[in-house]
Amino acid sequence: MAKRAKVGIGLDVGSRSIQLAVLRQKKNGVTVERVASKELTHDAIVEGMVMDSQVVCDTVAALLKENHVAGKEAAISVSGRRVMIKKIATDEMSDDELDATIAYEAKSNLPFDTSEVSMDYARLPQDVDSGRMELLLVAARNEIVFDAVETLRWAGGKPVLLEAEPFALQAALSESGYLDDQSTVAVLQIGFQSTDAVLFDRGQYESNRDLSVGGKTFVEGLIKELGISFERAVALLAHRDYSPEEQEVVARVAQHVSSMLCDQVERSFPEFFGPNAESAGLRILLCGGGAYLPGLEAELRQHFGADVEIVNPFRRLEVNVKSVDAATAESGTDYTAAVGLALRALGDDHPGFNLLFASDKPSYKKRNYAGLKTVVPVVGFSAMLFGMGMIYLSQENTLNGLNQKLKSIRKETDLYRDKIALVEELTRKRADVSARIDVISELDRNRFARVKVMQLVNNCLPELTWLVDVQELPAGRGAGLSITGLTSSNLKVSQFMTNLLQSKDVRGVDLQVSEQTELAGATVTRFTLQVAVPDLGLSGPPPAPPTDAAKKSAAKAKAKADAKSGK
Repeated sequence: MAKRAKVGIGLDVGSRSIQLAVLRQKKNGVTVERVASKELTHDAIVEGMVMDSQVVCDTVAALLKENHVAGKEAAISVSGRRVMIKKIATDEMSDDELDATIAYEAKSNLPFDTSEVSMDYARLPQDVDSGRMELLLVAARNEIVFDAVETLRWAGGKPVLLEAEPFALQAALSESGYLDDQSTVAVLQIGFQSTDAVLFDRGQYESNRDLSVGGKTFVEGLIKELGISFERAVALLAHRDYSPEEQEVVARVAQHVSSMLCDQVERSFPEFFGPNAESAGLRILLCGGGAYLPGLEAELRQHFGADVEIVNPFRRLEVNVKSVDAATAESGTDYTAAVGLALRALGDDHPGFNLLFASDKPSYKKRNYAGLKTVVPVVGFSAMLFGMGMIYLSQENTLNGLNQKLKSIRKETDLYRDKIALVEELTRKRADVSARIDVISELDRNRFARVKVMQLVNNCLPELTWLVDVQELPAGRGAGLSITGLTSSNLKVSQFMTNLLQSKDVRGVDLQVSEQTELAGATVTRFTLQVAVPDLGLSGPPPAPPTDAAKKSAAKAKAKADAKSGK
């Protein structure tokens, strides 16, 4: 077993907030030195994809700086549909044979070419007499790995481990004793936009699913029922300070969302949670920011007849009371994944994987820096210096000859300067024409998409509702519309949102503004909606013609050539 690090840092980047956990290895165990979190702005991360990298990097950088861990090595994770986990059955073979054939096994079991993914694998416990063995293969696409790693680097951190979230959860739950018995455990890591459901059987990973229900489902339900803004719905859910009317609505929405989650869990693991399941002693563990959603724990217990418990990842760890407040230490389920990542960063006491590119892994760097792993003898070192001196003298003579040739070439270049300037001018004109053709092609590609979008909006518009302004959202925020209009009441706004959400082309609707105003002596409601329509072909406003950058670059190159020639 490798020697454990003294400090482990875990950073869990979610769609709504970022959690940080710092653990320290001591003689008598592991101590929680510090935990902290920061919220992200709405839609900075959508379905695991970074939509506003500047906001995410700034938030991570601020979190690291405030907790004095900037510039230190940290473990991060990928989750949901962004990571692929496959169990592979194959013939028994040695480690060397497995290393040679893993690329073939991955190509046969992954939907992407092996050159497009970063992967890691491990053997599973097996029956040596069967002649067969099972592998656990974990992979993520290269662009997903790159985004996760570069976000941490730009924020001032150093990635040392990129783990699949189910195994970060396994580390945290094993350390805190939730996987000690031999029962089957379903872990629901409830995030803002989705839920990562992981099944452990006898303490070992069994399977996982990405469920579409999350905290956002609850927020959208409150928006539809109460006609309130997104920010108000989030605040209402967080503070739980309800009026009698809101109390009734919250209870109704909670029942609906909890039932949706139960149905998805049952469909995802029918052999364990379905009506014909034969497994006994099932337990359900809740963690993540949505673990305390109203009514969820009771609904799961009633629906499945199983023990349901909210995870406290600190319950077997020593907590530094000077830097971790008592409330967090008693109920830190938000930090389960971050604690698991910090444990993985400490060492290899917990099984897991590392999806970093080979050149970024610490073991790769050690191999490169270690060289022959021996101290070169003094005699050999002296011989090497002598050889380098002889090479230097030889190269010096060669360099002098090349300088003479360079002077001759520069004189010849002066004779062709006018022709070079003509070629640069033609290159500039070609770049301008190409840029204008690109603008025309973009306009032509989107000409029918906008007609379809306006037809969709018109079909969903209720009576006594008028549109004032319809604009496409900037490309960086995803394909969609910002719709401003007037109507007779909030009920019409809610009806409009419902109609839009029922359309198969609409991914989501957010209410940005809803206010009362007067128009021609009558009281009307002015509203603004943000509608996501990713499948109709919108790609943002047409690109503006480029500036004459090619001409400036050509002039700069010409001036540089003149300076070298001594003109």
